[in-house]
Amino acid sequence: MEERSPPPAGDINGKARNPLSSTTSLRLSLTPSRSPDQTYVVQIPRDQVYRVPPPENARIVENHRKPDSQKKNKCTCCCWILSVLIGLAIMIGNIVLIIRALYTPKCPEFSITNIHFKNVTHPSNGHGQKNNIHPQPYPQFEMELKIVNVNERMDVAFGKGNNGKAALIFKKHEIGQGKYPSISQKPKDSTNVHFNLDVGKLAGDTEKGLEVDKKPIMMTLSVHAPLEITSWAKDLKKNLIVTCDFDVESLMTNKSKIKSEICQTDF
Repeated sequence: MEERSPPPAGDINGKARNPLSSTTSLRLSLTPSRSPDQTYVVQIPRDQVYRVPPPENARIVENHRKPDSQKKNKCTCCCWILSVLIGLAIMIGNIVLIIRALYTPKCPEFSITNIHFKNVTHPSNGHGQKNNIHPQPYPQFEMELKIVNVNERMDVAFGKGNNGKAALIFKKHEIGQGKYPSISQKPKDSTNVHFNLDVGKLAGDTEKGLEVDKKPIMMTLSVHAPLEITSWAKDLKKNLIVTCDFDVESLMTNKSKIKSEICQTDF
């Protein structure tokens, strides 16, 4: 029998081993093939095979990711700041609207409740005439005007500083004039104001017209005075003109009576 020769060195199970350097180089081995095409096998040493990216690649990736995250953080901060500013603006706007609705100044309401003609006597100016001193009649119209503060949260001052003036007009003639007194009112307050108007010398036709007793006569009261409406939220100051047209019956007697009246202002 023929003896089998042992396989050549380096041949295990009939296959040849290609030696590789494990540290530095890459070798290409060409395996013989009967086919016309040639096949190349690339073998890579184990110390150059990476299961995870090298640290240099990780740093590059992190450097690319940081700007994106910073941009996102800046956008988030800007959105939060913008939302807070919009919320504050809406809140302030609502507060302003509520204050303006609750503290809108309103003009007081005026009405004439009574008028009375009276004679006030004053001593004459006859100095040195001891035996001829006689009292002289000094006619006046005594007026009563009702004022109602319709504001629910605001105070009213009308005629402050005693700078108000009042006049009584009959047939386009001013028959009485005087000062209007100062008053102050709390919210929803009502006040009856008394003041006197001095009567000058009346013409004959005017005096006869005032003495009519059987039917009402038409007259006009005009008041010019400063008006102040105040509160912690808002104040208003202006010169107010009040015009009251009224009909009075039995003016020259003690039983005078207001039959109708209407007051208007330039508020």
